[in-house]
Amino acid sequence: MAQRGSDLRIFSSGSSGYRRRRRFLPNFNPRKAMLIVIVAALAVSAWKLIPTMFQGDKTVVTVLGTRGGLAGATVAGPNGSTISGENGRAALEFIAPATLQISAPGYIEASFPIDEVPLDQALHLQLEPIRVAGRVVGPNGIGVAAVEVSLGDLQTQTDGYGNFEFVEALAGEVTASKTAWTPASTAWDGKAARIDVTLDPFIVRGLRVDGLAAGDQEKYTGILRMAEASTVNTLIFDTKDEKGIVPYLSQVQEARDIGAVADRYQPREVLAAAHERGLYTITRVVTFQDPVRAPVREELALHNSATGGIWTTGQGLGWMDPTDREAWEYPLDLAVEACQLGFDEIQFDYVRFPTDGDLSVVQYDDPTTSATERIATVDAFLKEAGNRLHPLGCAVSADVFAIVMSVTDDQMLGQRPEELSWSVDAISPMIYASHYGTGWLGFDRPVDHPDAVIGNALDSGIPKMAGGAVLRPWIQGWGYTEAQIEASIAEAEERGVGWMLWHSSSDHLMGSLPLE
Repeated sequence: MAQRGSDLRIFSSGSSGYRRRRRFLPNFNPRKAMLIVIVAALAVSAWKLIPTMFQGDKTVVTVLGTRGGLAGATVAGPNGSTISGENGRAALEFIAPATLQISAPGYIEASFPIDEVPLDQALHLQLEPIRVAGRVVGPNGIGVAAVEVSLGDLQTQTDGYGNFEFVEALAGEVTASKTAWTPASTAWDGKAARIDVTLDPFIVRGLRVDGLAAGDQEKYTGILRMAEASTVNTLIFDTKDEKGIVPYLSQVQEARDIGAVADRYQPREVLAAAHERGLYTITRVVTFQDPVRAPVREELALHNSATGGIWTTGQGLGWMDPTDREAWEYPLDLAVEACQLGFDEIQFDYVRFPTDGDLSVVQYDDPTTSATERIATVDAFLKEAGNRLHPLGCAVSADVFAIVMSVTDDQMLGQRPEELSWSVDAISPMIYASHYGTGWLGFDRPVDHPDAVIGNALDSGIPKMAGGAVLRPWIQGWGYTEAQIEASIAEAEERGVGWMLWHSSSDHLMGSLPLE
């Protein structure tokens, strides 16, 4: 039966079966209502106070740095301080609202107002690192690339313009170093916004040591004694010579496969003797002229469009194609091996387009060889060399025809100091007066005036070193008297650029060398 009204019927069972009882809702009671409100308010307050009550058991503060949790940070609150652990966490007892002060080495100290603590009792607070930027430049104010820069435990390397930056920096000594440059350092107080460092180039005074001389103990010892008794501080060896010979037992597979290897000297032994005496060591890699490789790797060589065979110079020497990047790998592999053996610098010779022979029939893999493209090709090769050798700790240099120091074009070589000085650490013009023709500088016989020829080439070339590479000339060490060679060296010394003395068989004259 349907029920009406506001009555509530309760059914209960008993021994006599079901019975029905009628009850109505009670009248409204104000006291009871007030009690309910008070209890509810207390419950809400208690809920809000729970986090604060838990703080008596300490709140976990995670201090974040540039790479996540920051260890060793000092976290200070109203009731004391603590140090964050390896994961950046620190447990601290405080009651919000409060202000936490956090500091850490290499970071800017900061204050954090804490209005309330999350229910999980965990705070994550991040510090801003101290940053300092700088630049390494040469004496001419041009940025020096690939310089190793250190500040305490921090290390970085300059970019192509000499710029660097440290993050999480602490006051201390900033040290800049690069092979072929003299290390420099400066103090940083931890406040200055910039650190600028000037590097001076290492002034090379060197003697060429050919493969046979390096393997002749008596002759090599004599060269070492010359260095000890003079201002000579550098020896220049061969990794691959003009004839394509690799004069030591190279482990580069292609050198072995094409029959280029000759056992003439032991690199590690001669390097040990040189380094024991504090000598800087350079090794030459003849790059694109290669009469050994060209006949074996014809697909990578220059071809003669008239005959279909490989192209050769007037002396019958084959050349690899500079425009074929696969042809680059072999000299680069040799350069990497030489660096790993312990040479300080790799010097690329014949890193150019050919000039001797019938150039009208030269066939390139890339037929577009304008001056701009020639220069870009040589530039790209040298930059690739730097990419591979700089991380290994070796400097990179290039030999160039001296004439490009005195003219505005590339002389069909792909060599211009204005561009190449951005690609290498040093450029070495081969200033041999015997190579200049009648009328040069007004002389009927420029060969008789080596000092004037050298001085003019250097004065013309120094302003062209726009990219900051060091200018370091090769000087003719054959066909002249000791006095003439000494006068030639003096021209380089006067301009502070250093020098390297070339003699094909390393028969240097002690009397031509400046003494200590």
